[in-house]
Amino acid sequence: RKLCQTIQGQTLRNQYQQNKNPKEDMEGNTYDYIVIGGGSGGMASARKAAKYGKKVCLIEQKKLGGTCVNAGCVPKKMTYGAAEINTALKYADDFGFKIGKIEHSWADLRKKRDAHIQKLNGIFEGHMEKENITFVTGKAKFLEPKLIEVDQGDKKIQLKGEHVCIATGSKSLMPGRLPGIEHCINSDGFFELNELPKSIFIIGGGYIGVEISGILSNFGVKCSICMMEPNIVWPFDRELTFKLMDIMKKDGIQIISEVMVQGVEKLGDKHYKVSFNKGEPVEAEMVMCAMGRIPNYDGLGHDTIGLEMNRFFIKADEYENCSVPGVYALGDVTGKLMLTPVAVAAGRKLADRLFGGEKDAKMDYDLIPTVVFAHPPIGKIGMIEADAVEKYGADKLKIYKAQFNNLFYAVCPAEKKEPTFMKLITLLPDEKVIGLHAMGKGIDEMIQGFAVAVKMGATKKDFDATCAIHPTSGEEFVTMKQAISYFLFFSLFQKKK
Repeated sequence: RKLCQTIQGQTLRNQYQQNKNPKEDMEGNTYDYIVIGGGSGGMASARKAAKYGKKVCLIEQKKLGGTCVNAGCVPKKMTYGAAEINTALKYADDFGFKIGKIEHSWADLRKKRDAHIQKLNGIFEGHMEKENITFVTGKAKFLEPKLIEVDQGDKKIQLKGEHVCIATGSKSLMPGRLPGIEHCINSDGFFELNELPKSIFIIGGGYIGVEISGILSNFGVKCSICMMEPNIVWPFDRELTFKLMDIMKKDGIQIISEVMVQGVEKLGDKHYKVSFNKGEPVEAEMVMCAMGRIPNYDGLGHDTIGLEMNRFFIKADEYENCSVPGVYALGDVTGKLMLTPVAVAAGRKLADRLFGGEKDAKMDYDLIPTVVFAHPPIGKIGMIEADAVEKYGADKLKIYKAQFNNLFYAVCPAEKKEPTFMKLITLLPDEKVIGLHAMGKGIDEMIQGFAVAVKMGATKKDFDATCAIHPTSGEEFVTMKQAISYFLFFSLFQKKK
């Protein structure tokens, strides 16, 4: 028996020596900080640690930049820009421009967009080299809490880190239990399109579904979208989202609420049918699944080292500590707030705490501003009305609202005008602003500035004391007069399910 164990042990050592690069040893592969995942959060944390003079290694299986840069925020916003130009052209005649036939090449747009992303990938690699961060390409796996194996295809290497951070992000949810899911594309597939379909059905009414349906509809694609909830982008204020839904419907987007998709059936080439638990099925040339995102940790070995989970996500406390000492997690993989700037800020704060001497440094997850790049865009910071009423009671709130047409539409006929809607939720007695919500032209660039004021604890009096910039939509937030101190009948639609 002992002889068998000796032979088995020697065989394993021989296999390890075959996989090991002779030029590498554990001393050279030992780091102060190993970051698994080269997305926005992972890179931010690694770079901050390197600035403190630490020996840092970043492991990424694919391209640097993660989802945001390669198949998310950046290409989305570039495509949104193209849709905005197309929108502006629709108003050209109202401003006196006589424009002939306009042609657009989606393939050309994709080519230029991809070239910019490739440029960003190169810039990120340059940052790694310039800041002396060891960049390792391959799939990482925990062997022990501080021992990582990286599969590089032709070989496997082992890296040891005093601190290890998991920043592997998320991926599109493609539920295998849904019949016909193999016929659907996800958001990654959207960015790979060289030409547009004539029609598309999008499963899911969150950020991705709303933004992509708005872009495609703007380019003449017949769009349909469905969700289980009564309204789109559920985390946003209900009054705001119902108003956006009205505009989307006016623009020709079919919205099917409070349904569950039962299956996707292929009827022919570029011909699919989507069926629901109630109502009539819908047919389209293409079907996209935008039902949300799930943590990306397949094969990571987190279960091997005994990391605790929070449902499907890796559990991390307010300081991004995991349940195993020396192991941390941040960004989408924790399920806290799936927003790129949140992961970036959390990554930097973690490095400050571990290596910068700031023992209490941590990400503040309260009052995070966010925007949906819809047509028109919507944005918010703070509590929605329903949550504020539930927490404080309707009698403790004073709510200000305004709706008007942006001056841009002054020369346009009524049917082409889009409303701007704004809402301030304040908490009595001092009317502290606890929620700021808006929809309309230019809102996406406006929210960031007001977010600073709300984060600082501004009151309605502070807003009123700020001089307006005229003529702008933003001035409405500092001149609002219409207020209600009771909960409208609209709350019936706002109650959580």
